[in-house]
Amino acid sequence: MASVTFVLKENKSPTSIILLFRYDNKRVKIYTKQVVDPKFWDKQKRRVRNSIKADFSINGTLNEMENVILELFERITQEFGRKPEPKELKNLFELEYFESKPQFSKKKHKSLLEVFDEYEKRMLAENKPKSAEKYSEVKKGLIEFGKKYKYEIQFETINENFRNDFIEYMRTEKLYAETTIHRKLKFVKTIINYAIDCKYIREMNINLKRFVTPYTEADTISLTQSELEEIENLDLSKSPKLDRVRDKFLLGCYTGLRFSDFIRINKNHIEDGKYLVIKQKKTDKIITQPFWNSVKLIFEKYEYNLPKPISESNFNSYLKEVTKLCETLKREQEIKQNVKGKVVRITKPRHLLVTSHTARRTFSTLKAESGWDLEDISTATGHASIKTLRTYIKLNDKQKADRLAKIHDNMEEKKQGKNKEAKVVQMKVSN
Repeated sequence: MASVTFVLKENKSPTSIILLFRYDNKRVKIYTKQVVDPKFWDKQKRRVRNSIKADFSINGTLNEMENVILELFERITQEFGRKPEPKELKNLFELEYFESKPQFSKKKHKSLLEVFDEYEKRMLAENKPKSAEKYSEVKKGLIEFGKKYKYEIQFETINENFRNDFIEYMRTEKLYAETTIHRKLKFVKTIINYAIDCKYIREMNINLKRFVTPYTEADTISLTQSELEEIENLDLSKSPKLDRVRDKFLLGCYTGLRFSDFIRINKNHIEDGKYLVIKQKKTDKIITQPFWNSVKLIFEKYEYNLPKPISESNFNSYLKEVTKLCETLKREQEIKQNVKGKVVRITKPRHLLVTSHTARRTFSTLKAESGWDLEDISTATGHASIKTLRTYIKLNDKQKADRLAKIHDNMEEKKQGKNKEAKVVQMKVSN
């Protein structure tokens, strides 16, 4: 155990006061630059006696020195996982105390909401405004939850009860899907880990390894070819608003781009009259596709001045009106739904399951069905991971069978072609 004592150098007047710091049979000796007459020194208390003739303020300096060397010793032990050598500690103390050069940055304790603000600024500095917006939404959600459940939103209050109540709040009051709850808890965990890395906090009152709920993949759909064709053939001439939304949705189905990209496609993305070139909003990567004939027809319909972008929430609302008109999408679809942590099966008309993201899944699924390789599909969609792309492909059993048949037919055609070439060669040789 470390200890601090103050002793006099000698018994003459005046004499220097020396700081002795002992630990693990080691000793650090430091001259305090304080002097005192030995007759005013209390040998038991190791301090200056309270006397009119003595400089009693020296004791304040000695107390300050004791605190500094103890703090330095503790910080070195914590930061480096070892105890300092005597010469090392002496040098650090003299720099810290006598030369006023702090040896460890003294970080201010920050609240959970302050760290959220700091992390949002970090995301903006890294040119990630969408990420900053998501963290801002989670912060607002925590504030609303705190008011409702009477919780102080601080690192110290996050324990198992806080976590469970927050999950219940998101399920029952916000009616979030389990995937959304999983994602929001991940955001909170990221902020906590960031605060620990920055040493704003040391530890939490909860096991972070089990903080986030298990990921449950949501049941989503892609359109079949017949469903897509019905949407294409809808007569929406009496509702220009729905007509525009339908056409934008078809652009997503024909290109496989994300909503944030297909909603803003315009004539400036056409290059050399035969390429679509667009910089993805999410990843900043450039996607180059052929200027598909199906896409070209939509451009021609609007004389190359496509409708202006609208918000995703409005888009999905209008899209529901469009899909409700389709007979093929009225059939019931059984889906899994997570209710309070339990997976239940329910049925819904397929038109209620169509969203802006269905377009990207439809493109991937129909191209896979027609025999496209996954790498070719990812070139068009911009997926960085084939593993992620696989989750977008929603082939039913019939589509899988059709895909096998097409692959088989293609192989047979190639085989027959080779046989014809071989016969021609034989005929030439025989002649």
